[in-house]
Amino acid sequence: MKPDKKYIWDYDLKSIDLKNKRILRWYLSRKINFGDWESLKSELIKKHLDYLEIDPTLKQMLKKYYASKKAEDNS
Repeated sequence: MKPDKKYIWDYDLKSIDLKNKRILRWYLSRKINFGDWESLKSELIKKHLDYLEIDPTLKQMLKKYYASKKAEDNS
């Protein structure tokens, strides 16, 4: 994933290390909180969902969505 300056205006994205889990989770949280889902991969959100600092209701909704997708895939 390439860092996007659109909603991360207050940081120098040239030196951002998205391989660092803490930084990646911050970045994902920030993009989700600003509604910028376009470049986010579903697998990445699912993998880090428990650690993202996003609205609790949205987090619950995403967990239910991924649980239903898993059940659907197993059918």
